[in-house]
Amino acid sequence: MPSGRPPGWVVPNWLKAQWQLIIGDARDLLPRLLGELGTVDIFIHDSLHTYEHMFWEFRAAYPSLRPGGLIISDDAAWNSAFPEFCREVHARDARILRGVGFLQKNCT
Repeated sequence: MPSGRPPGWVVPNWLKAQWQLIIGDARDLLPRLLGELGTVDIFIHDSLHTYEHMFWEFRAAYPSLRPGGLIISDDAAWNSAFPEFCREVHARDARILRGVGFLQKNCT
């Protein structure tokens, strides 16, 4: 994030009414948020990049991801969490490009 810019600075004004910044520990907030949302089309991981936390977030988000939905993970090559999770869920379409992991949830 550029120095001096607040979180959400890149969100255009016309989308701000539909955008909400939630700050806190993902282990406390993510399960409740995913429960409220029901299903999600895209889950983006860009928080704590430890193996344990990344794997936990992928496992937490995956059940809420609609078939064909995407998990996008920043710094997916920093550890083996992303490829191991892809193997765990038998992802047919997953790759890491320039350090960013992309997984499309199987439709069947």
